[in-house]
Amino acid sequence: MTITHMRIALFALLLTLSCKQQPSRGPQSSGPDVWEISVTEKGFEPDRVEAPAGRPVTLRFTRKIAQTCADAVEVQGDPVRHMLPLNAAVDVKVTAPSSGQLAFACPMNMYRGAVVVVAQ
Repeated sequence: MTITHMRIALFALLLTLSCKQQPSRGPQSSGPDVWEISVTEKGFEPDRVEAPAGRPVTLRFTRKIAQTCADAVEVQGDPVRHMLPLNAAVDVKVTAPSSGQLAFACPMNMYRGAVVVVAQ
């Protein structure tokens, strides 16, 4: 194996490792959980996120499609309509309720999702 072949193999290995997909959410023991939620032609993906009761959660919305009624998101109990510009992440900080779920939806209520409380 020549030096050139070794360099190509090393480059291919580094490229493969750098392209590895990151999980949509990484647990953070000291801070709030962060959930990546995409707005696509299917609506909110994922449309269900899980959190322990009373835990702070950050919903990070990124609209990836131009033509959609989900150009904003409304969260149950939050008087603010959060605008979702195209291809820009918008963080919405919420606290998971003590039980049940906390709903979110587009302004027309066509696309819906929820933060669902799970046992610890």
